[in-house]
Amino acid sequence: MCALWSKDKDDTGRKRQIILDLLEDIRDQRAKLKLEFDEGVTSIKDLTGTLLDYDDAGLTVEVSSLKGATKAFDGLILSCYFRVRDREARGREQYLTFDTSVRSVTMRPSGMVHFSLAFPQNLKSAQLRRSVRVKVDSRKVPELTVWPDFSGWQDMNKLTAVLSAEQMANREFKVDNFSANGLRLLVSSALMHTALPEPVKGVRYAMHFRAVAEPGGPAAAFWAQAVLRNVFRDPQTSETALGFEFVAEGHMDENDGLVWRPLKFDEVTGLGKFVFKWNLDLYREKGMGS
Repeated sequence: MCALWSKDKDDTGRKRQIILDLLEDIRDQRAKLKLEFDEGVTSIKDLTGTLLDYDDAGLTVEVSSLKGATKAFDGLILSCYFRVRDREARGREQYLTFDTSVRSVTMRPSGMVHFSLAFPQNLKSAQLRRSVRVKVDSRKVPELTVWPDFSGWQDMNKLTAVLSAEQMANREFKVDNFSANGLRLLVSSALMHTALPEPVKGVRYAMHFRAVAEPGGPAAAFWAQAVLRNVFRDPQTSETALGFEFVAEGHMDENDGLVWRPLKFDEVTGLGKFVFKWNLDLYREKGMGS
């Protein structure tokens, strides 16, 4: 019993030291932390922070994207995503995530908001989460529209969609799979003939879609700028597969209309949580996980 207790204690100590080493890398490299709460906690979709200090009791993160402190976050769980340079392999980067909880939120005399976070209890690869592709259907992605790339204000009644939500509802095309940085559509031959008779790889499109985490749950809306990367015509199914990569995310500004900004952490903000949940549900449906 003593030997087993000692081994467990050693393993816990090793894991804690690995996390401490990574926190040192985050601080020294000034790596940005992307903070994500569960869906519905906050409407702010782009929370980022900078690690100021840490020890084996917890860490302090400065959150420049918040303008005020609130106790509403106290005790809530959040995920922190970050990218650091590998100490051992020159030029290699690691994409990692850990979960923690908010102990307190304070406003400093400088006007900056500080999160006091509990010491992380786990560490996972975020690369797997971001790159995983999962099969979806209309229950998960109930609506998707593709337009020629645009920005600013447009008269949407006059802007002709390449692939419309109505055509998706009529099953003229469907979403086949999704990742946090791309998707694959299956388009009927008849629709391809009229909508994209000569698809060109490298062309950018504007996409708007809705995603649902839980059946019957609320839908979240996303704007994504996507580049057509792959085109494959399957004569057996009379469908064409179109593979897109997301290269920017958008939001509607009341003054400037649709505004694009580069992706952070190579994924559309907030979309990774949906992909991760869909993938988890798929494994549960197959009886491969609890």
